[in-house]
Amino acid sequence: MVGPIPRKTIYAATVIVILALVGGWTIAAGSTTVTGPSQHSSVTVTAPAGFTTAVVQSTPMLTVSDALVTGVFGPAGIQAGPGNGITSAFQNALLGGCGVDTNCNFSAVDSTFGLTQGDTALQVTLSVTQPATTAVGFDVQVEVVYTYNVSTGPTYVASTPQFVFGTGYFDTGAGVLGTIPVALYVDFGVAATTGPSATDVVITMNACQSATVCP
Repeated sequence: MVGPIPRKTIYAATVIVILALVGGWTIAAGSTTVTGPSQHSSVTVTAPAGFTTAVVQSTPMLTVSDALVTGVFGPAGIQAGPGNGITSAFQNALLGGCGVDTNCNFSAVDSTFGLTQGDTALQVTLSVTQPATTAVGFDVQVEVVYTYNVSTGPTYVASTPQFVFGTGYFDTGAGVLGTIPVALYVDFGVAATTGPSATDVVITMNACQSATVCP
């Protein structure tokens, strides 16, 4: 018989501090909003004051399919290597190539796990404004605290809280004023059959110094 899975309550402010320490990233100065519950999780979005380039639309969990693995445009930007936090030393992913009002799907970079069929992943859907003239660069880092089912003989219990990180570095492109839907996928690194449950999601967005390089 499968017993109930206890859920651990973690306050968003505490999670932000823990994730910052573990991930080595900097909390953006500016507005912070906390929403929830959403799939039994709190969702915290932080962005600099006046940042309007991107807005978080939704944060559903899903099972990674083969179509998703082969359908993403690739990693969301290029950076020098692991451990760079939300700093990209190289090229941001160009959104203008997707076209206005056309979905752009990217897998997170600077993540422990790549997209693997059968895993659970978080889909962070953004609404990005493409300017008519000058392209804008921005980055997004997603941190997730989650648990999954661990077998203890005839029953299952929740694992200790796990952490996963993923980053996207984007270039809005320019030329046609409009909105581009962007999906950034962060793989949890565990199979969907283990019943992962996100308890806290922290999304941090920052403006880049140029359209092609962050910060």
